[in-house]
Amino acid sequence: MSKDKFTTKRFLSQFKQCPQLAYDFTDEQILGEVNRFLTFIGYEMSEPPNASKLKEKPAFYGKRVTEKGTFVVTGTLIRDMNEGDEGVQRLDKLKEELGDDIDYIMAVSPCNERYLIDYMCKDNYASYKYIMEKKYMLWLCNADEKSVWCCFGAPQDKIIQEYFKFEGGIDKLFHMPYRKEAKQLRKDFWKDDV
Repeated sequence: MSKDKFTTKRFLSQFKQCPQLAYDFTDEQILGEVNRFLTFIGYEMSEPPNASKLKEKPAFYGKRVTEKGTFVVTGTLIRDMNEGDEGVQRLDKLKEELGDDIDYIMAVSPCNERYLIDYMCKDNYASYKYIMEKKYMLWLCNADEKSVWCCFGAPQDKIIQEYFKFEGGIDKLFHMPYRKEAKQLRKDFWKDDV
């Protein structure tokens, strides 16, 4: 047993050797799984309106019409969390062109959680704060298991949540009471009285 003081940073550094992706799917496989998932729920996959005039082309675009209104989702594919910032920039461009009333998604092969957490925590949680502020989502899509998990964010169309592989996302880690930053994050995003 080591006599060194336990630190979370030292503990987590042991996991940096794991591969970036838990599964390695092609963009076509990820796109196929996103389309399969959304079609199964009742979304009609198509091109966005004025698609030829868009500067940023979405990887996918779907619409579901209900009695309560119309829900639209669109998004982009990223290879792994090293492309997270590029994916967010593409979503920013899409949001600028298509508007705020749409759910914006980055879809990726299942990553090891270590890399998701590193990405969200970098620069004093800048990525996490930005994604939550913009109401973007990060979906892990497993083409072998035919499953999708929303690990960050939440859709406006609540029926989608019923079909995710797991309830809730990894963003719960950022609100656990033992995290010293949890209190400030709750203040910033949920206006809790902490």
